[in-house]
Amino acid sequence: MLTTSFTKLVGVQWPIVQAPMIGGYSSPEMVAIVSNLGCLGTLALGNLSAEQITQQCEQALALTDKPIAANLFARVNQDLPNRTNCMPGIKALQRHYQQLDIDDSELLNQPLTDFPDLDLQVEAIINTVVPIVSFTFGLPNADIVKKLKQNGKIVIATATTIEEAKQIQNNDFDAVILQGIEAGGHRASFLSDGNRGPTSQSLLKQAQQAISIPIIITGGIMNGQHIAQHISNGAQACQLGTAFLFTDESKVEPFYLDALLQQQNETCLSKAFTGKYARIIKNKFAQDMANEAIAEFPYQAQLTSSLRSKATTLARYEYLPFWAGQSYALGCRQTAEMLTIMLIKDLQNSMTIR
Repeated sequence: MLTTSFTKLVGVQWPIVQAPMIGGYSSPEMVAIVSNLGCLGTLALGNLSAEQITQQCEQALALTDKPIAANLFARVNQDLPNRTNCMPGIKALQRHYQQLDIDDSELLNQPLTDFPDLDLQVEAIINTVVPIVSFTFGLPNADIVKKLKQNGKIVIATATTIEEAKQIQNNDFDAVILQGIEAGGHRASFLSDGNRGPTSQSLLKQAQQAISIPIIITGGIMNGQHIAQHISNGAQACQLGTAFLFTDESKVEPFYLDALLQQQNETCLSKAFTGKYARIIKNKFAQDMANEAIAEFPYQAQLTSSLRSKATTLARYEYLPFWAGQSYALGCRQTAEMLTIMLIKDLQNSMTIR
């Protein structure tokens, strides 16, 4: 056991958090395994309906009696863009549709929908015994935070800058996740577009004087030695995502896993696939779209859906986003149990050495 203010807050033995990974990669099985070993597993629920959220929570809770977390998108519902606003983005995608022999009229007929209603999602989680709720892409309104806390939930939000972290602290959150620029997947930015930002180490250093609530650091963390370094430098926990992508329980598609294991390309930030900057393994589509018009998040993801589906069928993987952190080359194939046990062991050994 390694006690910090975060482990005390959420009731776990080790300051290790498995990151939410949208797309089904942080499965209920993975979450339960991590939590059963004394760490904190997190369900990625931001794009799910209230009914789906209930189902995911029940599946995970059936496998563990330890604390687990649920992650939601805090993005406030907004008016859907009209076709005129999306036309520059649609035109930029047409040639890519044509290259894959897809009728580009699909772009004009693609229905655009927002994320599920956040209030209904929150209500679904309140009706479960999941004790921790984290948010990404911004802050929910004060009423949601108050309601969650009145129902005994611990509330956490994610920041990519100290300015965002201060806003989280000032809005009565119990802890903050600081996401460094190295992190794989979508940037959690809400005061900027996320194309730039400090590293995990720099964020943690800046936070020492500015943030008093527990800090969970994430981005570029792949092993117990990395965790020990951040804990020694003042973090109260570390969150890992990419490391868990290599595990059996992530259920990553074979071609995605191959890309991770081959380690042929470096990563880059791109908003070509979804309209929001995310760290992926660099590919041709991201490079081609670097200076093109792109629809806002999440509508770009809907406009590229047919492209990604056809690319999968044709094995044209240069058109698919392989989310990965900068340090993904340190990952290795194993089970979630093996990884978590190794993280704990290496953390123990590193802290003892220090």
